[in-house]
This record gives sequence, structure tokens and C-alpha cells, in this order.
Amino acid sequence: LSNMTSFSQNGKATKRGGVAVLVSCLSLEISSDDDSSNNGTIRLITEACALLASLCRYDDFRQPSASGGGGAMGATGVNTSSAHDHAMEFHRAGTLVHLIKIAKIVLSNLETWERNLEKEHLSAAVLTALRVLAVNDEIIQTMVALGLLPVVAKALQLGVADATPTLEGAESPTKNRGTGKNSERQRLTAASLGLLRNLCGNDEIKTNLCLGSSDSKTPSVLPYLLGAMQSYLSTAPIQEHACGTLAAMALRRPANARAILDADGPKWVLCAMRRHERNVNVQRQGALAIRNIVSRLLRDLPEDATEDSGGASDANQDNERGTIRDAFLELGAETVLRNIAGRYQGSVDEAYAALRDLGCSVTMVKFSADNLEKGQTKKNGIGSVGRTMMFGEKHNSNFRPVYEESVGLTEGVDKAVSQFGA
Repeated sequence: LSNMTSFSQNGKATKRGGVAVLVSCLSLEISSDDDSSNNGTIRLITEACALLASLCRYDDFRQPSASGGGGAMGATGVNTSSAHDHAMEFHRAGTLVHLIKIAKIVLSNLETWERNLEKEHLSAAVLTALRVLAVNDEIIQTMVALGLLPVVAKALQLGVADATPTLEGAESPTKNRGTGKNSERQRLTAASLGLLRNLCGNDEIKTNLCLGSSDSKTPSVLPYLLGAMQSYLSTAPIQEHACGTLAAMALRRPANARAILDADGPKWVLCAMRRHERNVNVQRQGALAIRNIVSRLLRDLPEDATEDSGGASDANQDNERGTIRDAFLELGAETVLRNIAGRYQGSVDEAYAALRDLGCSVTMVKFSADNLEKGQTKKNGIGSVGRTMMFGEKHNSNFRPVYEESVGLTEGVDKAVSQFGA
């Protein structure tokens, strides 16, 4: 990390140190002609994109050593990450303009160019570089202003265009697994989904991506996203990014959550969680997607029935709540959340929240290794395991939820007012 920081922020050799060198590489022209004269330039730009991604993504949290290895120390003496600072430095250097220009050229010609691994590698590398730079809303809005949304939608469309859909519960076809063109298309799909996932940090942009936008000429990416989940069911990075994107799209946006539900999104989220039962990242993002979709749709229902409805509105709301929850429960969501996602420390909180919003009876249990080592037990003999109190539950048995006036307190206040208020 110390070497990375020196590379990106050292201004002694050049105006912006190593950043200026990378920007110079990315500014090289790529011809749209299908010939081998581009290959050297394409390889150089691909490596520059990979280096940029490493500088803005990889964090070394080892303690600094005398030889210069390990992490960097912040002003407070705490080991800190500089990935965000690197991304901002590249943004200030104007890197986005070059990256999006490269993406437009490569992706617009990827279908017409004769098969070339160099160009296919570049298409995935430039999307990955854009992904690690999308660290805040300012950068995301700059990307959109430069015309990125149609580009990333096209990339995802190309990634799933030649893929063979996978049947639920079946192994992925050899065509989608291995080598050659489909291997490159998997990389392109994973890179485009990773970028989409970060772009969905902006509420307006994620709505345009989910529902489509005539103003920005961006089609809905939802059919292609679910198509990627179906086609590459055995590819964990694709499933993780897809579930994470669905979770981000549904957050605070009921229209998006409804579109995902109507497009059979719950089926493919649960398929991903079953297929990758040992992948904590897939479990966490899948549980988060379930929680966000269900929670947002339930909250969007009107709370109070009108007086003239005669209870019909309440009945309709109950039916709607049941329909929303059944869309997941009938697919076995409770079993998946309890027995798979709930087993891992990295996804247990999200699994708990999803089960709670699905209306399932669920309790969070905390295991204390310290108590177990000390041999501390309760009357039932399981003192090392205890129920975790959740927000809103009653902790203090002496707490009185109803206010009762105290005669002594009232008299004391009146006496103080008469004594000091005169």
C-alpha cells in the first residue's frame, strides 16, 4: 500500500506522479478498424486499466514494517486505506473522459470485429476500472453526464447475448463454463454488473437503469441482469454482483422493487443462494435483496383504511402483504435464510432482517466463547449461549411505559418556583 500511495500521489517526477503516466496511456487513440495494428495499443491500455483498478481497490492492512512493506499510517497513527483518495486523484486528473471514450469504441465494435482476445480483455478491463472509480455520487453523476449508462447497458446485453440459459437445479452447460468466447463473455458480464452495482448508489440513476429511461435513451437492464443470473448460475462473482444490484435497486424505490418482483427476481435470487451455499458474499447480498424488496413493498402499502370502506381496504392490504411474502416463501426462502445464510457471521444479520420482514418467527442468538471457557452457565446449563435483545424490545423490567404523576415531584417543582422565581 505504501508503494501504491507513492505511485499515485508523488508529484516530484511529474505533475501528478504515476497518475499522469496512466492518463497518458489511456489517452492513446484506438482505431475502430478491425486490424492487428491496434493490438499493441490495446494491450497497453488494458494493462493501464488493470493497474488503475489495483490502485483504487486493493488495500494492504498489514502493519508497516521497517523495510517499507505493509499498510500506510494516517495522521492519527491508525492503519488506513488510501483507495478512496486514489480514486479521487484519478477523477481530478480527468481519467473518466478517457475511460468512457475507450468503452464506447470497444463495445460499439465488439460485435463487428473479428474475434480477438485482446479487444475482449480490454472491454472487461475498462469496465472494471470504471467500477472502482465510482466511489461517490459526484463521480457517478459525472459518468452519467459523459454517456456511460447506454454503454454499460450494451455491455451487459453483449455479455448474455450468446449464453445458454441454465435450468434451475441443473449444472451449467459446458458452453457457459469454460474457455474461449463464453469465458470472455462471463468476464464482460461480471465487470458490467459490478459497475451497475456501484452506479445504483444514486436513487435516480438506479430507477432509470431498472425501469428504463427515454430521456437518456437507456433501456431497462433488469431483463439482462436476470438473464445473466440464469445463464451463469455457477459463476459466483456474477451472482454476487447481480444480487447486490437488485438489493441496491429496491432500496428506497418501491417501483423498482415491484418491477423486480414481477420479473421473477425472487426465483433467481434464491437459486443463486442455493447454488453458492458456501459463498458468504452471495448469501449476504441475496438476503439483503430479499429484505429490501419485501420491506419496501410492505412499507409502500397505505397504513390506514378509509372510514367508508367497511374494512375492505384492510382486507385488501392483508391480501397484498400475503402475496408479497408468498412470492418468496413459496420458493423456500425461509429454509434458505435459516439454514444457509443464517449460518454465517457475515450474513446472519441480513438473514435475520429478511426473515423478520417475511413475517417468520426468528430470534437472534449470541454465542459467548469467553463464558464457555470460564465454565459459566445458567440454570438451564447453556450460559455460553444467549438471546440477543433487538431494538425496540424491553430491556429493563422496572421500566414503566406509562407516565404517572408524582405528588412529591410536583410539590418539589412548585416549591423551587416559589423560592427562586420571585
